[in-house]
Amino acid sequence: MTQLTLLNGILFDLDGTLVDSLQATFDAFNHGFAAVGARAHSGEEIMAHFGPGEGEIFAKVVGAEKAAIAYEACLAYTDQNLGRVPLHAGVPEMLAAFRSAGIPMSIVTGRSWNTTEMILKHHGISADFVTVIANDHVGSPKPSPEGIELALSRMKLRPEETLYVGDSHVDVLAARRAGAGSVAALWDLLARRERLEPHGPHHWAERPSVVWEIFQARRKA
Repeated sequence: MTQLTLLNGILFDLDGTLVDSLQATFDAFNHGFAAVGARAHSGEEIMAHFGPGEGEIFAKVVGAEKAAIAYEACLAYTDQNLGRVPLHAGVPEMLAAFRSAGIPMSIVTGRSWNTTEMILKHHGISADFVTVIANDHVGSPKPSPEGIELALSRMKLRPEETLYVGDSHVDVLAARRAGAGSVAALWDLLARRERLEPHGPHHWAERPSVVWEIFQARRKA
């Protein structure tokens, strides 16, 4: 496992980590599927495709010719239902703690930039982050480390002095491959410890405040 030095920055996944978005995301995908006459998919079926952005998932499921129409319907649904994508309880306080301490923060998400920007603007937190890396900004999705590496280059930080916080095994794997520390976020209802445990995250956080506690402890080590 990665040997961590003192921490100087932190990166977050978005869906299931900062925002409680998965049900709204499933509904947005199914709105897109319906727009092109495709059947509705279960949450598990949709999650099985997570990694690439929405456009790539639609292309895989409904074909390249219909993907653009499905994606536009998905975007419209997301824009009209941002109230169904709240910040997780405890996240505003966690972000405020890092912000007050002057700790640089960034986001690395598998979402497209379009819907990521919608969500961040809705919550008024865009300015909290040094950079936001969406699926559109990289050639390979998580568990590739490319997104984390790009964010770190913009933050001017080494991987070993940072943590990446996420609720999925691809987040843990991406952090490991980038050389960063990983925090498995367990506060989303769909987060499962048994799915993450085989991938060996450095830390576990049952609630957002624990992330700040972990960071403080590492700063004092």
